[in-house]
Amino acid sequence: METFQMEIDKDTRKCKFRTNQGNYWTLVAHGGIQSTATEAGANTMFDIVWLGRRVALRASNGKYVCTKKNGQLSAVSDSVGEDEQLILKLINRPILILRGENGYVCHHKNSNTLDANRSVYDIFTLQFNDGAYQIKGAGGKFWYVSNSGLVCSDGDTPEDFCFEFLEHGRIAMRNKNGKYLRGDQGGNLKGDGENADSSSLWEY
Repeated sequence: METFQMEIDKDTRKCKFRTNQGNYWTLVAHGGIQSTATEAGANTMFDIVWLGRRVALRASNGKYVCTKKNGQLSAVSDSVGEDEQLILKLINRPILILRGENGYVCHHKNSNTLDANRSVYDIFTLQFNDGAYQIKGAGGKFWYVSNSGLVCSDGDTPEDFCFEFLEHGRIAMRNKNGKYLRGDQGGNLKGDGENADSSSLWEY
């Protein structure tokens, strides 16, 4: 009952939430949110506002979804405060395979860095941590961003990355400094991207 399928529209990049019964979340009278829609429509579409470890949802009435004292979700807020911030937790994605504009993300053969231009992929595993994810590679070591901006894969201590599902089938990932992970011209995976663009959007 607490598990929903998130479906991102290819054209509008708005999001629908489908229940395990196959119904959609929908905006109803007076700003209420109910899981009663049997078909997708304008009132079943939500904009996701990415806030690092948290997200906010804006309904088709332009208001933000908040949690009311009785537990009801309602789209009545004009701005984002504590009651409008939600945690989005992936539960069907324990592994991660990434492909960018130049190829797959893979361990570099002779160093602790990651390539972003390979024809073969490596499989990484995800650990959830308070709205963010820690990424584990071969040998159980963690991803982190080095002082030079390169993403390395031999960390003993987990580092948190925030995921943003910006397009249908593509994500962006931010490091702890809020920068996007991107593939550079040399084929390296770096953690210094300013914007979510073709170099920092990843098929997953």
